[in-house]
Amino acid sequence: MIDSGVVRNQADLARKLGISRARVTQILNLLKLDPLIIQELEKIGDLMDRRIVTERKMRGMMKNSHQ
Repeated sequence: MIDSGVVRNQADLARKLGISRARVTQILNLLKLDPLIIQELEKIGDLMDRRIVTERKMRGMMKNSHQ
C-alpha cells in the first residue's frame, strides 16, 4: 500500500489498518528476514499444536541476520 501510493507512509498505513505504527514497522521488518531463515521457518511449518517460533523470536533472528 505504501509502494503503490494508497498511503503515504507507515503512520498512514497504521491508521488505515487500525494498528500502531510500531506494529506496522515490526510487520514490515519481517519482510527483510534473510531468505535462509525464511526457508528454515517454512520447514518447521504449522504441524505443532502450539507455536514454537513466535514473532518475538523471529525479530531476534532478524537482528542477527543484519550483522
